[in-house]
Amino acid sequence: MDFQSLRLKAADSLVFRYQDVLKWFPKDNEGTIKQNLKFWTKKGWLERIIKGVYKFKEKEIKEEFFLSSFFDQNSYISLESALSFYGMIPEYPYAITAVTTNKTKKLKTKYGVFLYRKIKTDLFFGFKTLSYDNFSYRIATLEKALFDFIYFSQRQIKDSSYFEEMRLNFPKDFLWKKFLSWLSLIKNKNLIFYLKDYAYQ
Repeated sequence: MDFQSLRLKAADSLVFRYQDVLKWFPKDNEGTIKQNLKFWTKKGWLERIIKGVYKFKEKEIKEEFFLSSFFDQNSYISLESALSFYGMIPEYPYAITAVTTNKTKKLKTKYGVFLYRKIKTDLFFGFKTLSYDNFSYRIATLEKALFDFIYFSQRQIKDSSYFEEMRLNFPKDFLWKKFLSWLSLIKNKNLIFYLKDYAYQ
């Protein structure tokens, strides 16, 4: 494997994994592949984003949400990042937040901090796929983003003032019926009361 061969194989990939390279060049020695990637990164031809994930130096990443889904394919953007994306909270979170069926983790990169919260498999639903530059990523729907946030914050929610501090903004197309049916899965009736108390002030 030489650098030009890698460039041709990865021509349609904004980012790629070390495992992808092994599949592209199955006859090459794995040790040699590792050394080549390390050398090309040192030369500045490749950029190592996190362990095992690379991009060509000249390729530009303009949508960090795409990276979140790429780093963990069993995840979708949710929590503060999705709430901010939909305009439900005024702040833009310092990290890109997602839920995953894998373990909770935190990844630090030059493109930002990526936080993943582990959620039960039976609660891994309520997301859609958005496109970015011929690639795609998954993001929670408006209602599921709020559900996920409450699910992980339920121990801190003592009354409606919690939502006042968040300055939640409910758009007209918010699907209350669907959301409340999901919220009932948490089995904490107080949460529904606190949220309705805030929303209908």
